[in-house]
Amino acid sequence: MNAGEKVFVSWSGGKDAYLALLKAREAGLQPGCLLTFINKDSCSMSHNLPVELLSGQARALNLPQILEPVTWDSYEETFHRVSCELKQKGFTGGVFGDINITEHRHWLEKACARVAVNCYLPLWGLQEEDILSELLALKAELLIVALRKDLLEDKWLGRLLNVDFIQEVKSRGLSPCGESGEYHTLVVNGPLFKEKLEVEVSGYRSEEKVIFLDYFVKK
Repeated sequence: MNAGEKVFVSWSGGKDAYLALLKAREAGLQPGCLLTFINKDSCSMSHNLPVELLSGQARALNLPQILEPVTWDSYEETFHRVSCELKQKGFTGGVFGDINITEHRHWLEKACARVAVNCYLPLWGLQEEDILSELLALKAELLIVALRKDLLEDKWLGRLLNVDFIQEVKSRGLSPCGESGEYHTLVVNGPLFKEKLEVEVSGYRSEEKVIFLDYFVKK
């Protein structure tokens, strides 16, 4: 990593993107914005988080936010266009929270090379349990906001990720970090947050095999 390099952070709102942001800063990179692709419902493509929550995180982290509408069909070309626009503004790299899915890494490296920006994956190759242990040691507060109801009990929804949850995931033979979509988190507090993101749960909803929290930022 090149110290002082201005980078954008691919932002899902979850734990992996957050730790990638922390590690990028530790390495001397200069995160200049959070980039999130959103769907037609104004939710993040990756974690289905509402824009209201993503904007709350950006304010708490004191970082500019870019919300880019996209569909899965237009994702590649939209990524290319936005990366070109950011490069023109002085961004020379992107930070991504991928851990071990090779296809994702290859796609990102190819997409970044197409624009001639550096592709940084600070979590790549780390053990998933070590990632979670580091986040807990940092006292990051990670709210469990979605899970596969065929794989995990819905009692975990709305709770903070902790050692008991990690043990439950491991006991079921699942990816500790939920790399195959077993669960998703929302970071509500931790290092770099100038204030906690206060959220209130309003209900639950199911979409196929996934159950989501419905929630909003407290005013």
